[in-house]
Amino acid sequence: MTGKELWQQYQHYTRDITEHGRKLGFAGAAICWIFKRDDFTFPLMIYAALLFFIAYFIADILQSFFGALVLKFFTEHHEAKMWREKHTIEGEIHKPRWVDTPAFVFFIAKCLFLIAGFSFIGLHLVARLVC
Repeated sequence: MTGKELWQQYQHYTRDITEHGRKLGFAGAAICWIFKRDDFTFPLMIYAALLFFIAYFIADILQSFFGALVLKFFTEHHEAKMWREKHTIEGEIHKPRWVDTPAFVFFIAKCLFLIAGFSFIGLHLVARLVC
C-alpha cells in the first residue's frame, strides 16, 4: 500500500468513529434519562456517565476547532514565507506530523470519554443487579 492509501484508510476509520460516536453519545445520554428519579436527580454513576458524554461532545467540537486553527496558522505562516521568497503563495507546503497532534489528542480523548460514559452506565446496571 502507498502512504496515500494508508492515510485514506486512516481517515475512513476516524470518520466512522466520529460519525457513529456522535450517535452513541446521544444514545448514552438518552439512556441516562431512564435512570432519572422522581425528584429529577440521578444516581451518582449516572451523573458521572452524563459528565463523560458532555465531555465527549466538547472534545468532539475541540478536535475540529483546534485541528482547523493549527492548520490555518501553519498554512498562513508558510504562505507568507513563500510570498516573501517567491511573490506567490502557490507551491508545495510539506505538513509535518505535529500539525495534526492537537486534533489527534482530542480524537483520543473523545473516544475515551465515550467509553467511560458507557462504562459508568454498565457499572450502575451491575450494581443494581447485585443489590
